[in-house]
Amino acid sequence: MHKTTSIPLPMPLPTPQSNETSDQFLGRCMTNPATNAEFPDTQQRLAVCGNLYANHKRQAFQSYADYGEGVRNNAKRGIELNERNGNKCATQTGKVRAQQLANGEGVSLATIKRMHSYLSRAETYYDNADSTSDCGYISYLLWGGKAALGWSRNKLRELGELDEG
Repeated sequence: MHKTTSIPLPMPLPTPQSNETSDQFLGRCMTNPATNAEFPDTQQRLAVCGNLYANHKRQAFQSYADYGEGVRNNAKRGIELNERNGNKCATQTGKVRAQQLANGEGVSLATIKRMHSYLSRAETYYDNADSTSDCGYISYLLWGGKAALGWSRNKLRELGELDEG
């Protein structure tokens, strides 16, 4: 009979929350079991926690424009349909988002989160629209449509920001 030895997998290191200050995160990170186990030296652990916080903040200010032609074209189509409809569909935020996407401008991590949230909730308005003049259909396109839903989901996964639990 063979004896098997299990190797413990490393626990994930903590990540800063969007509303967490540096001091709050450092306090939580320094006492976290994973960081304590992986970095028993206090100075090294402090350096690691400080870098985790700095990298998170840097990422928050970074912008992303790698969403592809499908997103751009959906936003352009939404703008065109909205103009034909008297420009009455969508909030000002949705109209601004459409211009950003149609022009290929970068969007922040916070914006990607809002895009994913809206597009996930509003997909039914797009799918169940009676016509292309339906405001739910137009608004969905203004935010980049299904192409933007897929891109935002993948981008959030890539950045470790999608909670799929």
